[in-house]
Amino acid sequence: MKKPPKLTKFQIEELAKLEPALRSCLRTANCKRAEKLMTQIQLLLKPTGHTSRLLQAKNWFFECSMEGGQLEFAISGFEGVRKLMSDDTRTHLEATALLGICYLRKGHVDLAKKCLQEAVRKINNIQSDKRRRQFHIRLLTRIEEECVLSGLVDFGKGTLDLDEVHDCAIELVKTKSEEEIADILGTLLPPKSIFLLTSVREFTINEIIIGDRKFLPAPPDTKKPRELGLKAQAALKRVAWKSVCDPETELFKAWSGGLGVAYNKTYITAAIMASLSTWKITATMLAASVVALVMKFGATTFCETFVPGSVMIERSDDEE
Repeated sequence: MKKPPKLTKFQIEELAKLEPALRSCLRTANCKRAEKLMTQIQLLLKPTGHTSRLLQAKNWFFECSMEGGQLEFAISGFEGVRKLMSDDTRTHLEATALLGICYLRKGHVDLAKKCLQEAVRKINNIQSDKRRRQFHIRLLTRIEEECVLSGLVDFGKGTLDLDEVHDCAIELVKTKSEEEIADILGTLLPPKSIFLLTSVREFTINEIIIGDRKFLPAPPDTKKPRELGLKAQAALKRVAWKSVCDPETELFKAWSGGLGVAYNKTYITAAIMASLSTWKITATMLAASVVALVMKFGATTFCETFVPGSVMIERSDDEE
């Protein structure tokens, strides 16, 4: 691949605005805005042959598509990035990891494992110990959350009733602590979630070089409901964040402004139910637990504390 010319001052200034804006779309799965930004970035970079920078942006765009439920589109996109980028690049690694997550969401566990195996082996080649371990932790944490969520798909009676979910959530807010809600969630997790959590996690860890395994977070004890529940909370908070923390929605404006109307069931409960429904998560107590947790934290704390992260690591990120 011919080395492209240096970016012009205009390109640098425009990218400084466009790229962060594109990444921010991921939080709320704002696919329409992401598409517009991606078009602008492509018009800026493609004519000058800055393919690598363009494909880095496309990874963010396709991850946003994945979060917006456009799985087939995202899969096609990540496969395209992998074909165009050298397999020893960070961009290829990230596309491979995200492709694996797409397959997990579709329930194609064998295909997911194949991609994750390839991704972990590439992570093992990163020379910086801190950066390599940072990648491992981010990917493993994300895999655990995705496994929990995948196991919850179609687990429930098929539909959620607004009044029932809201009433259960209010009761939990009044009578249970966050830890006690975790206990409840842990007992509610279906066998499929626990099986995926343990089997895919174990498979992934076995691919990580031995010296790095001791730096990984300990697996949840499947015999302890609270540990499973905390893992479920982390996964479900990720889903809930998109439904209640989008600053462009009336719900967020009302909630962050301290308006009591935000706690009306037509706001928080309905928004979270809609978000869970996109995952086909329809168990009443699971939904009520998420609503209760969101209400307990309040707008500012919840939205600041549980911002969804990406598997991808910017080179400017601190080496955690």
